[in-house]
Amino acid sequence: MIKIAVDLKGADRPQTELVSGALAAVRETDDLFVYLCGDKSALEPYIEGTERIELIDAPEVITNNEDPAEAFKNKKNSSLVRGMELCKNDPDVGALVSCGATGAIFVSAMMMLGRIGRISPMLLVELRHADGSPLCIVDCGANVDCRPEKLVDFARMGIAYMKAVGVAEPKVGLLSNGAEDKKGNAVVKAANELLRAEISAFVGNIEGTSVLTGNADIIVCDGFSGNILLKTVEGSAKAVLSQLRAMPGVESAVGDRINELYTLYDFNSQGGAVLLGTRLPVIKGHGAANAETVRNIVLSAYRLAKNGLNAKIEDEFAAKV
Repeated sequence: MIKIAVDLKGADRPQTELVSGALAAVRETDDLFVYLCGDKSALEPYIEGTERIELIDAPEVITNNEDPAEAFKNKKNSSLVRGMELCKNDPDVGALVSCGATGAIFVSAMMMLGRIGRISPMLLVELRHADGSPLCIVDCGANVDCRPEKLVDFARMGIAYMKAVGVAEPKVGLLSNGAEDKKGNAVVKAANELLRAEISAFVGNIEGTSVLTGNADIIVCDGFSGNILLKTVEGSAKAVLSQLRAMPGVESAVGDRINELYTLYDFNSQGGAVLLGTRLPVIKGHGAANAETVRNIVLSAYRLAKNGLNAKIEDEFAAKV
């Protein structure tokens, strides 16, 4: 049985709306057990008669307006902290899901779960190549300034993630302003040399125009560049598809196809950002998440836990030369 802890509070929408997403995920899988962290009295009517669900009473909530460290210290009965406690104390829990404040999630994970060795935790987001196959961006926001060595660590974690989602031999690219090895700032140039020396799957620098169409499954960058890249890809795709959808004379069949493509860049259809490098993976959904978002990120957490993501990360680092 795969156990997942779900923090239902801290998002824009109420916990009583989001809970249906977690219930849908449980109904779709036979070996998934979910701890729901929130107001027990408010949630009990929604889970009546549902198996493989346990409510964890957590009356407090950490908001985006609070200092993450202070909130973690002062709100021990918050849904986020109670969820982290489950991850820390129950060896059968494989991941945590939350759509709450990013800063509080990061602080709580560092304080309660701890790091794998000396790895710097980072955020990973999965996208799709033009042919529909998966790729990921590492880091997409946790580390805005990085040493070259960190970028190599991000590559290793990205390789482990891609293997956990079924890509047997993922290829690694380094985001730069040119495909040539000599391109990039000082950090990128140094990282290029390290990646060539240490990562056999490294295929070289990759430009932003080739992220979705190139031969790299893992795009390595610092969190500053990665966050800009992610939001640019999302925003550009949505803008173009929205314009196509609004064009007069678009037939229904074409319109349906546009809607299918739109979901690839809609945060409510995706699996959320994954915090890697801590003792358990934490999947962070968008603050504007709806029930469908929660369903998707719970199923994503289930798959990553079942496929042994963190064990694969440890294997990648154990194989360092």
